Amino acid sequence: MTTIYFIRHAEPDFNVHDDFSRPLTEKGRTDCALVTEFLRDKNIDVVLSSPYVRARDTVAPFAAAAGLEILEIEGFRERKVADEWVLPFNEFTSNQWADFSYKLENGECLEEVTARNIAALESVLREFPGKNIVIGGHGTAISTVVHHFDNTYGYDGFTKMKRIFPWVVKMEFAENGGGGNVRSSHCAYCCMGMEKIDLFSPDHTPDYSAPDVRTAPLGSLGAYKYTVIFARHKNKWLYCRHKSRDTFETAGGRIEPGETSTESARRELYEETGATDFEITPALDYSVHLPCRYANGQVFLAEIRDLGNMPPFEMAETALFDTIPDKMRFPKILPILFEEIRNFGLRKT
Repeated sequence: MTTIYFIRHAEPDFNVHDDFSRPLTEKGRTDCALVTEFLRDKNIDVVLSSPYVRARDTVAPFAAAAGLEILEIEGFRERKVADEWVLPFNEFTSNQWADFSYKLENGECLEEVTARNIAALESVLREFPGKNIVIGGHGTAISTVVHHFDNTYGYDGFTKMKRIFPWVVKMEFAENGGGGNVRSSHCAYCCMGMEKIDLFSPDHTPDYSAPDVRTAPLGSLGAYKYTVIFARHKNKWLYCRHKSRDTFETAGGRIEPGETSTESARRELYEETGATDFEITPALDYSVHLPCRYANGQVFLAEIRDLGNMPPFEMAETALFDTIPDKMRFPKILPILFEEIRNFGLRKT
C-alpha cells in the first residue's frame, strides 16, 4: 500500500499577487509546526512539493527535521487563474466548480487542473510504490484530486476548507485493483480510502449522522479497506457487542496488510463471534462517504454451523435477532447493507 499525505500550504501573503513567489505570512510560518508535528510519526519516505514558494516552505521544516530532500513536481502547481489578479474571486471559483470547463483567458479550467494533477500523482505512485509520501500543494489543485476519487466532494466541500491553512488529505492506494468510480481509468492504483484532516482540530470525530452509502456489484470497486459480515446461525441473524458499547454490530473490520478481503472476513468472523465452522460468501461491494473521509469495503454473507467460545478480543457477547437490532452501531449504514445482503441471500437460495 502507498500512502499519500497532500499538505495544503500554510497561510499565504495575499498582498503578493505573483502566484509562484507568494510567501507565507508570519502566522503561516508558525503554523508549519503543525505540519511537522503531524508528520513526525508517519514514517515518511519521500517529500515532494509544488515548485511554488508557499507550498515548498510549508513542508520544508518537516523535510529538514526528517533529513529528507524536497523534490519539486511541476504537475502539482496551483491552478492558473489568469494573467491578472482576479476579483471577485468567490464568483470565479463558484463558476469553475459549476462547470469544470470554465476558465478565463490564459487560465486553466478544473478539467485541465485535474488532468495535470492526476498525471503527476500516477507518476509518483509508479515511482514510489509502497512508500509513505508527503506532497506539498494547493487548495484548488488538491481539491480536484479529491473530487476525482470522490465525486461527492464539490463546491461546498471546497468552500469549507478554503480558509484552512494548512490542510491535509490522506489517501491510501493499492496496486492492481479493479475499476469503479474510485480510480483513474488509466492508473494501475486504486484509491482505497481518503481522510481530510484539519490540523487545528486534530481530535475531530467523523460525523456518521448522514453518510452517503453506495453499493456496487461484487469486485467493481476493486480496492477494499473494510469487511462487513452478516452472519446467520440457527435461522437467525447473529450480531456481536463490543465490550465498551451497548450497541450490537456485524462482525467485520479493517483488512490487515497482506490479507485478501475474504481472509480478513474469515478472521474477523472468528475473532468477533467465535464461529468455528461456517460457510462464507462475498456478496457485494460498498463505499461510505462522509464529509471528512470515505472508504470502500466488501460485504459477506456467512452461514455459521458451529459457535465456539468467544475469543479473548474486543467483543463481549453475541446475540441472535430476527432482523436488524433496535440498538445497532452505524444505524445509517448497516441497515442499507442488510437489505442488500438479505436480497443476495434470497437470490442465492
